[in-house]
Amino acid sequence: MHPERFFSQTETRRGFLAKGGALAVGSWALSSGRAWGASERLGIGIIGCGGRGTYQMGEIEKIAESHNAEVVAVCDVWKPNREKAAARIKEKTGREPFACARFAELLARKEVDAVVITTPDHAHSPILAASARAGKHAFCEKPMAHRLVDAIEAVDAVKAAGVVVQIGTQRRSDGKFKAGAKFVQSGALGTISEIDTSWHDANPRWARPYEDVRKEDVDWEQYLMGQSDRPFDQRRYRCWHLFRDYTSGLPGLLGSHLTDIAVWFMDDLLPLSGTALGGIYVWKDGREHCDTIECLWDFPKGFLLRYSNRLGNNHKTPEVVVYGTKGTFDTALWKLVPDGGGKDKVAEEITVAPEADENHMGNFLDSIRNGKPTNAPIEVGYAHAVASILASEAQLKRCQLVYDAEKREIREA
Repeated sequence: MHPERFFSQTETRRGFLAKGGALAVGSWALSSGRAWGASERLGIGIIGCGGRGTYQMGEIEKIAESHNAEVVAVCDVWKPNREKAAARIKEKTGREPFACARFAELLARKEVDAVVITTPDHAHSPILAASARAGKHAFCEKPMAHRLVDAIEAVDAVKAAGVVVQIGTQRRSDGKFKAGAKFVQSGALGTISEIDTSWHDANPRWARPYEDVRKEDVDWEQYLMGQSDRPFDQRRYRCWHLFRDYTSGLPGLLGSHLTDIAVWFMDDLLPLSGTALGGIYVWKDGREHCDTIECLWDFPKGFLLRYSNRLGNNHKTPEVVVYGTKGTFDTALWKLVPDGGGKDKVAEEITVAPEADENHMGNFLDSIRNGKPTNAPIEVGYAHAVASILASEAQLKRCQLVYDAEKREIREA
């Protein structure tokens, strides 16, 4: 993937829209969020019925009765996924769901009130924007986008339509992290200068079998989303995590969870600038993305955020460590400890008691009914998208990049 495609919309995508591709839903009537009574059933469509889609179907099934919700439609570009999901819904509910390969068909269904977007990363924001224009509320998996132009389009569409959005950074509904955010924001750590985040793994979770994927079973044009014109490729379909056409790599795939925590704790969403170093040091398997990366950003409130990710060694490290002048807060301990503090460091450890957990999907459905903000609204999805896109591009270009919040653009420093 050419580096400049992180910054501009491609001609192939324009052509896809112009010829009436699955994103062309602008003519549909908008229906901004209305109040839903508890007795009204929420009809949900699943867009992307692979691993994450199956997981989220399970989450909906757990709360279907309490939240009066039901999956009524499924969409997947791969026929076996689609058929498996439809069979599951029929078995659970006794009703045949609508099933299709192209998400525009699902968005056109009147019985669909909300969608769950669990596709590969490159489709997240385009489908989110289309869903908003169709008046559908949306739960969108992370990272929200792998191209800045798509993230901006989604934000603008959601704001214009007034629909409810929940981003799939589920730690936002975790009681430990909710308590941690309030604790850090209380000033208990003094002046915070740096936050370290990390995620390590040594197992090839991406090494999925792909020989069973037949060309005739895949809507390949829809899968590409107008973002490229590559010929059908089984491996690119099943092992999309490895390629730049479909994801921003480790900063987005895994890092978005942890950078989201850091900016949440600091109440400072968007970086000023950032850089990254990394390479393919362990897994020589034809991947385009790093298997090891170090990312660094600086933020307006005056602190550094570091994200470390290696796929060759999973020695355990805390997910998030916050360094302040009064001590250090470690999410492996859920304590503020004096260690590392300066002259004003705390005299003894302070344990942070967790708040009650929420079901992340339940919070989304509750917000549709009560009109309150979700725990992970689109603004936080946009923020982690900016950070991950910036870091991925900085590693590729081997330079420092800045984010211009006023112009909503990333450029070289």
